[in-house]
Amino acid sequence: MSTLSTHILDISTGKPAQGVTVHLQQEGKTLATGVTNAQGRIAAFVPSLPAGRYRLVAEIGEWFSETGRDTLYPCAQIDFVTGETADEHFHLPFVIAPGGWSTYRGS
Repeated sequence: MSTLSTHILDISTGKPAQGVTVHLQQEGKTLATGVTNAQGRIAAFVPSLPAGRYRLVAEIGEWFSETGRDTLYPCAQIDFVTGETADEHFHLPFVIAPGGWSTYRGS
């Protein structure tokens, strides 16, 4: 079983994105929902994540609107696959800005 965390940084301000709602989904079904803390982090979505295909969806459109900025993107999403490796941790950050977003596999 694997574990999962995320982190959202607003590269346009150089600060963590506090208060962003993020959903963990599998096959269109929401398995868990979290909100980023003051450091822009969600430490863990579920205690363990079985092997499979998943999607993280960050509601960045709402967050940018709440911070008084427009964006073309209502959400940013990361599709990923976990394997059978025991005790593997997936840290999947979002780097966001009003004009786009990116991701990478962190540690």
